[in-house]
Amino acid sequence: MKSVVLRHRFTVPTTPEAAVSHLLEPASYVELNGFVVEVRDIRKEEDVTVYTAIERLPVLGWHFHSALKVRVRSEKDRTRFIMEVDSRGGVRVRVVTDFASAPEGAVADDTITLTAPALMRGYASKQARAGQLHRGQTLAARLG
Repeated sequence: MKSVVLRHRFTVPTTPEAAVSHLLEPASYVELNGFVVEVRDIRKEEDVTVYTAIERLPVLGWHFHSALKVRVRSEKDRTRFIMEVDSRGGVRVRVVTDFASAPEGAVADDTITLTAPALMRGYASKQARAGQLHRGQTLAARLG
């Protein structure tokens, strides 16, 4: 399966560590990307938090609820956030967000690597990009 890489840079008015701490909390994921409406079955496995996120996606004028398997962790002294998501249909998403200190707070370099079957890749990429842009705006508003 081919992968698609999506990049976005945004600024949040807080420290890199505070931004990563917020992202590591499963409850913070609700409405962060515009699609997730619930998280449940939260557990810790060593340095990784694992949970189920319920995503509400628009499909042909209807809304479809999908359960996502999510794993999150931090690296690089809590300035890197990593999220790995498995969803139905063989769609896999890996989000790596590196935060660096800046005068206005923290600059985030967000990279999504999406792997999906050919028939789903276009739709999944479009939704991932919309979620990525929404996540940057929402995170800045929440942490401001």
